[in-house]
Amino acid sequence: VASDRERGRVPALTERLADEQTIAVGRLLVTAHSVPGHTLGSAVFQISSSAAPAAPHAAFTGDTLFCGGCGRLFEGSLLQLHASLRRLRTRLAPNCQVFSGHEYADMLLTMAVRSDPSNLAALRKLRQVRDLRLRKQPSVPSTMAEECSFNPWMKATPLDLARLCGCEM
Repeated sequence: VASDRERGRVPALTERLADEQTIAVGRLLVTAHSVPGHTLGSAVFQISSSAAPAAPHAAFTGDTLFCGGCGRLFEGSLLQLHASLRRLRTRLAPNCQVFSGHEYADMLLTMAVRSDPSNLAALRKLRQVRDLRLRKQPSVPSTMAEECSFNPWMKATPLDLARLCGCEM
């Protein structure tokens, strides 16, 4: 399964999903969210249960959204990334669990706190992440509510994103 924009790029692709298209896999519902930015074909796959629709959803965000940050721009533009992050803020519920493609939480939260020492939510999450990692526990998942509270990328204007990305508007 991949974004319909990934035509020809994903070997053995059997399902191409358009933005907001949902497929059923047994009792699981998989909804694709097109989020160009990191790459033009980036997608977030939201998982819910037809048997328990009120249960918190999970979102597999790949390299688009990490705990405390997001993936760098390879193919997409700054404005595409900004629109994609806004789209996730509106489409994913606050209690949606965010499973990123990599475990970069310590590094990204450290950067968030250094760039904005008044970001107390990021500082609390950084301490939690370090405690988990000391106990050899994963820091993933986070939730959308958490990401919206401390992730500078999720709160950024296009101008803020340009500064975070080190690129020009």
